[in-house]
Amino acid sequence: MNDSFKLGRVGGVKIGANWSLLVLALMVAYFLATSRLPADVPGYPQSAYWLAAVLTSVVLVLGVLLHELAHALVARRAKLRVEGITLWFMGGVTRIDGDNTKPSVELAVALVGPLSSAALGAISAGLSVPVARAGWALAAGSLRWFALISLLLAGFNLLPASPLDGGKVLHGALWAVTRNRWLATRLTAGAGIALGAVCAGFGLVTFAQGDQPDGLVLLLMAWFVMSSAKREEVAGRAQYVLGDVNVSDIMRPAVVAPGWLTVAAFWGNWVTQYPEAAFVLERWDGQGLAGVVTAQQLAAVPPGLQGSVRVQDIALPPPPDSQPALRPDEPALAVAGRSGLALPVRYGTAIVGVVLASDIAAMVARGVPVEHRTWASFRPAPSASWPA
Repeated sequence: MNDSFKLGRVGGVKIGANWSLLVLALMVAYFLATSRLPADVPGYPQSAYWLAAVLTSVVLVLGVLLHELAHALVARRAKLRVEGITLWFMGGVTRIDGDNTKPSVELAVALVGPLSSAALGAISAGLSVPVARAGWALAAGSLRWFALISLLLAGFNLLPASPLDGGKVLHGALWAVTRNRWLATRLTAGAGIALGAVCAGFGLVTFAQGDQPDGLVLLLMAWFVMSSAKREEVAGRAQYVLGDVNVSDIMRPAVVAPGWLTVAAFWGNWVTQYPEAAFVLERWDGQGLAGVVTAQQLAAVPPGLQGSVRVQDIALPPPPDSQPALRPDEPALAVAGRSGLALPVRYGTAIVGVVLASDIAAMVARGVPVEHRTWASFRPAPSASWPA
């Protein structure tokens, strides 16, 4: 979820909002001003209802922000890096970078958000009583509705399904009991997909019965829950497959080679000697790299074109110069934060390997944890040994 505009920082945490947050605020204000407040507290002019509804909507957004800040501050206390918070139509998202290695930390970070929303709801409900006794009926009605929405937010978030906070609570509990993080991820992601399917079913029924706004909200909720649960399952699978190894365990050995040769010439001179390598191609003029190519890419070129197509013409592009190269001793999951289809791995100034996005996808799809291996023999072929 991208930030449409920045709201500043709170406690060092970047706060942003997506444009859809305005839609949420307007929907809540419209619902309260035109329906609920006039029914609950009759006798006021419409302008008073709108003023109370807009203020309640603003306070609700602040309550969602407090919910997310609670997640962020507890995560930072656990030495996890918080990239920022984005507020949007479905509430908020706290982006936490770094691998949590303890189920107890996951439980604490997940629980504190719903607890803060529940506390806000309880405080608001408590304040509504003396406010009503003081004769401020419209303010008391607004407080009661804010309390109800906050408590519903806390309750919904505690549903035991990814990506909700309750899913993370369930994940942490299953992880602690079974000591199997991947099993916990599969179960909570499955629960999230099931919850999304239920929301979609209710949304379709509601829409068919003529309540289009509520039906669309339920369908949007279903899409968010199901897609987020699927992403968490993929991320959990990647953690399971790559979490215990380094870049050196997933890279192909790199061989520096000329990129201006035709596919046919390159195959005879290079691929037969290094069939499992990733070939880092240099340009004819020596001005940088032309890309990376593998034997699989070369084999896909039709035989009739192999004598005319140059290797560099079918190569995967190198990453931008501004992106630092990977190191062999970095965690394999470091590739998740890098963009590009072929990422060079440097040891000192030498390119010793290449991590291919296609290789990572195949490893994750297999679902088998990668094993450690020795990379000492992964050395670039010296330029002096290039065939004539």
